[in-house]
Amino acid sequence: MKKRRWWPKLLWIAAILAIAIEVLRFIPSGQVEVSPGITGDLSQMIHVKNGHAPGPGRLLMVAVNIGPVSEWGYLMGQFNPTVEFVSEQLALGGLNMNQYIQYNQDLMAQSQWSAEVVGEKLAGLPAKVVTVPGALIAGVLKTGTAVGKLKPGDLITRIGPYPVTSPNQVRQVMHHFQVGDIINITVKRGGQQVVVPVKTTRIKGDPDPAIGVLVSALQHPVIPRQVTVKAQNIGGPSAGMMFALEIYDQVTGHDLARGHIVAGTGEILPNGQVVEIGGVAQKVVTVYRAGARIFLVPKGNYPKAEAMAKRLGYHMKIFPVSNINQALHDIQSATS
Repeated sequence: MKKRRWWPKLLWIAAILAIAIEVLRFIPSGQVEVSPGITGDLSQMIHVKNGHAPGPGRLLMVAVNIGPVSEWGYLMGQFNPTVEFVSEQLALGGLNMNQYIQYNQDLMAQSQWSAEVVGEKLAGLPAKVVTVPGALIAGVLKTGTAVGKLKPGDLITRIGPYPVTSPNQVRQVMHHFQVGDIINITVKRGGQQVVVPVKTTRIKGDPDPAIGVLVSALQHPVIPRQVTVKAQNIGGPSAGMMFALEIYDQVTGHDLARGHIVAGTGEILPNGQVVEIGGVAQKVVTVYRAGARIFLVPKGNYPKAEAMAKRLGYHMKIFPVSNINQALHDIQSATS
């Protein structure tokens, strides 16, 4: 009796699997992967003019990695507890990746001056914010009708016959129009007033007629003490709270870390409020790997951060904070 040769079949199976994997590597999944990223030593990223030298401890900001993933990456990611997947539509908000990166760079710039105002006010300096009337275009959706007509940096001052003095008014004004209307959008661009006709459309997730722009307030900070920030191409607003605490530390010389490694995340508003951010579970992994055992997060992100720490068996103290004063108190309590 001849022995059955099984190895040729195994070779064929292996070859088919290899081809399938290669194919899956090139098929977009329609998902964005959020994974652990990097930390930054804030004493190296921020310099306050005539500020105090850093103490022996460290205050850290933390960022995640985010990017589109293939079907193969999405499949493999199901076995990795440290990553998370979000649909591209939800994660990018209708922007393409280049627009999303630029939008996050703009958010980072805004978070820096918000932190400068908050940090210096916390230290007792007369920092403040001046708001310019209008609605600043922070991003233009690729699915909207404003593409190629309006630009990030344009300041909307009028929609049709209605004046616009704040971002909140944009949605209120759009109630006056119907889908398909052509309306004149008056903007300030490069020091000039420009009138741009744009046709209204329907944007997914928005019940009102829309043109497909993301708007925010245009504000200018008044900063008594000059601050230099080296953000290292990191985008997004989530470093704001820690920027503010580092600025406070350098102005006052209080040495908040006191020999510890303290990490934190959270968007900071000019009034000192700390706002929820994304990717907090992955940031738990990042800060633990960096040696931090004290981690400050926005109150709304706390349950998810605590759940990830318990899931991975991390022994660390996570503080939920709502505002900059609470963050300052928690650091002082944790490091005393």
